[in-house]
Amino acid sequence: MPHPQIEAVIFDVAGTLLPCDAHRTTSTSLLPEAAELLSHLSANQQRIGLLTQQPLQLPSALDHYPCLSTEQTRRGAPAPDLPVLAAIALESHALRQCVLVSGSAAGITAGLNAGMWTVGTALSGSLEHATMADWQAMPAAERDQLRMQATITLLNAGAHYVIDAVDELAHCLTDIAQRLHKGERA
Repeated sequence: MPHPQIEAVIFDVAGTLLPCDAHRTTSTSLLPEAAELLSHLSANQQRIGLLTQQPLQLPSALDHYPCLSTEQTRRGAPAPDLPVLAAIALESHALRQCVLVSGSAAGITAGLNAGMWTVGTALSGSLEHATMADWQAMPAAERDQLRMQATITLLNAGAHYVIDAVDELAHCLTDIAQRLHKGERA
């Protein structure tokens, strides 16, 4: 019997690949670290899916990934509907072998309710675009406080992992794959 592996990585788009306030703007672009991550995952033939909790205009770089929104379900997060539908669209066979990446507590809860591994993005998930642009100029104490508040929120929601942004996701995926190999479940 082959060892389980990650079948799909599903992104709750706002707060992971796009700024958390992407639904408020007409022109959205990928967060700087997102393009490299998507390229890496695609090169490794990882199935990728997208969710949006609110209607938003996706950048063309995301056009070739299946994207589901709350318009296709009766319930949004924290209900498991969107993550489950995304896994089905990606032809996943086991929800416990899927990873949901979200910057919101409701998104994390939806992933957990679906039986998936969850990774929270503390900074890109909680900081609005303007705040992210000013991040380096903030006093260290203020940065630490914002990071801690966002991390605690995501951990309290039950996230298996919490990272600052998706450029740290590869390490989590490696660890999840090892845990799946050992027979662990989300």
